[in-house]
Amino acid sequence: MAEQAQLNIYQKLAKIRKPVEVMKRDTKAYGYNYTKEESILAKITVFMEKYGLSLIPGIVEGSTVVQPYNYKKTKTTPKGDIYEENVNEVLINADMVWTWVNNDNPEERIVVPWAMVGQQSDASQSFGSGLTYASRYFLLKYFNISTSNDDPDKFRSKQREAEASEDKLIAEQIIQDVDTHIKRYLAGSPDKRDELAKLVTKYVKSGDYFTIKESTLAGKLMQDVKAAFPLEESE
Repeated sequence: MAEQAQLNIYQKLAKIRKPVEVMKRDTKAYGYNYTKEESILAKITVFMEKYGLSLIPGIVEGSTVVQPYNYKKTKTTPKGDIYEENVNEVLINADMVWTWVNNDNPEERIVVPWAMVGQQSDASQSFGSGLTYASRYFLLKYFNISTSNDDPDKFRSKQREAEASEDKLIAEQIIQDVDTHIKRYLAGSPDKRDELAKLVTKYVKSGDYFTIKESTLAGKLMQDVKAAFPLEESE
């Protein structure tokens, strides 16, 4: 706990983001799948407790607007007759702020402007649904949580594939620089070819550094090559 208390509010929020980065859409209603607020809260509040964070919702004073919302809905009778039904609902919208508080240092806060919109047949229901939607989407967007129909592990697998692809591109760029450096060095010191080859085989047994696909390994090779075989100033 002492270790957690030493973290600032941004570090604590970053600690939460990684374990909640993807959630499965576990509920189906009105023809689409979504992640329930309780599922999101159940996962996030565990880490809020662990890292000593509180989240305070607030309505900006004077921003709440309540107004009737009337429209017509086309419906069909069991006999196939089409008719229009008048629908009378209540629309509520307001400006919100969500405030993250570092429990170990309550003066350390992050205030995030947000909004709330609710639409139901009853004013209280409209207000309640608006808050529920605001809460759910605030947490999803603040932590960049992806909601997927697939199993979360499948999503993370796709993430790892994307990361590996990016790392491969970085490695290729580094290796291209290594190749340029080696060619320029050998142009002036051809007698050092065997020494260079020996160094390269420490990183790849075949001696073909173009087969290196990890940026970390490529970076280390680059550092060692430049340190052991520096180019002259004129080069």
